[in-house]
Amino acid sequence: MELDELKQAWQVLDQRLQQQHALNVQFFRDGRLDKLQRGLRPLVWGQAIQIIIGVLGALFFAPIWIAHRHEPAVLIAGLVMHLYCIGMIVVGAVVQTQIARIDYGAPVVAIQRQLLRLRKSYSIAGACVVGLPWWFLTAPLLVVLTRGGIMLAAPSVIWIQLAVGALGLLATAWFYRWSHRPERAELARRIDDSTVGGSIRRAQAALDDIVRFERE
Repeated sequence: MELDELKQAWQVLDQRLQQQHALNVQFFRDGRLDKLQRGLRPLVWGQAIQIIIGVLGALFFAPIWIAHRHEPAVLIAGLVMHLYCIGMIVVGAVVQTQIARIDYGAPVVAIQRQLLRLRKSYSIAGACVVGLPWWFLTAPLLVVLTRGGIMLAAPSVIWIQLAVGALGLLATAWFYRWSHRPERAELARRIDDSTVGGSIRRAQAALDDIVRFERE
């Protein structure tokens, strides 16, 4: 075989190997992206349930604080619960919108940025709007359900609940600062992962698999 023919054969072989590698990468990418998309469905369903609960809660509390708008305690408590329900709706809608906007045909780096935005929204908005207020919700909920009767029968219960909520919130803030010190980086990572839920973690892991496969 002439040298030129040998070079041409190697070029053809190299081209075919590159094509095969590209097909393997695309096949692996499609499989992982499909897994990513399916893995986010529980989060979509969870946010849909949260929106439904928020709507039902808002419909439940609105007539109460409107009917008792001349009673400050019931009015304030009812508004707090109503606003909390609206917050649940807004957070659920924001998370679902960001999931729907994920472009699975985009480069992996772009999808990673979209997932990072989703993770931040779910973690920060979920904690600040849905999670942390739970420390205080028992008090306004009792006032609303009793139509203010508890403020006459046992007002100390409300103040105790508010005090416990304040202490709980302070303890949560202290623990967060303590766990996120540089020497506790691994603990901080585990805590941050626990706040975003399994769906987002699995989605990010699927993208990491694609990146590793493309580099091999």
